[in-house]
Amino acid sequence: MKLLRNTLLETFVTVADCGGFSDAQYALGITQPAISIRIRDLETSLGYRVCERGRGGFRLTERGEIAYRKAREILRSARDFDAELLELRDAVTGSLRIGVVDAVSTLPGLNLPRALQKFLSRPNGVQLEIVVAPPSDLTQQLITGALHAAIAPFRNQIADLAYEALCSEEHRLYCGQGHPLFTLPQHQVSPQEIARHPLCQRSYDMLVSPDLGSPDPQAVVANMEAMAMLIETGHYLGPLPVHYAESRVRAGRLRELSHPQLRWHSAFSLATRRSQVHRRAVELFIQDVRTACQPAPAASQ
Repeated sequence: MKLLRNTLLETFVTVADCGGFSDAQYALGITQPAISIRIRDLETSLGYRVCERGRGGFRLTERGEIAYRKAREILRSARDFDAELLELRDAVTGSLRIGVVDAVSTLPGLNLPRALQKFLSRPNGVQLEIVVAPPSDLTQQLITGALHAAIAPFRNQIADLAYEALCSEEHRLYCGQGHPLFTLPQHQVSPQEIARHPLCQRSYDMLVSPDLGSPDPQAVVANMEAMAMLIETGHYLGPLPVHYAESRVRAGRLRELSHPQLRWHSAFSLATRRSQVHRRAVELFIQDVRTACQPAPAASQ
């Protein structure tokens, strides 16, 4: 049911998301001429052009950029409004927008796949959206309402959001094949030896002390995949979650540099807006995350 939807705005946002009319026709299920008519009607109503299209390709105008951001916000609010009214008849519907950092699917203490499996096993008409981004971006999207909930190691917690501790993620330091430390005897691994080699760090979570990395060259990445890729070049050392690195260690592509001073932990939390009255879908998801984070009961002997 669409109570507060606007077809022209939905078409415009979809075209912008798809980067043009060609891909948008498949997302919308209508022809390019029909899309063109809707965009023209929207521009007539607004009194200005929202996009340029033609031989030069598709691009939003300056006013179109502003209109796009506002239209996305309006459509998100409309979907939430529809869901809140439909929930009065005990229907679980609407959108559920969840944010996470990358490489959490194998985090043992979180078990997000189990939480999603539990949520999706219920009869519902929920449109699920999962956004993968750094904690700072997730925080901003929670504040604006673009996300309903987010799971990440939120080191900088703000008063507008409520945080619920979930689990801890252990990180250790690794090197790749070809790195000078890859074949170093274990008893020679020390912070002093580590400090002689370039270090790669994540931009949102500088786990390793600067004392353990030479200032030049250095590398900064935004996600785990980029971190692992740079470590595997054999040029950089870098911290990775144990659960994420273990398959690469087994395959002989990475080596853990084991030392008591080379272990760190990130505390994961579930964040939501304090001022937000949670819809039923959000409440169920939070409940399922809590359940998934609890250890499974021990089997009886």
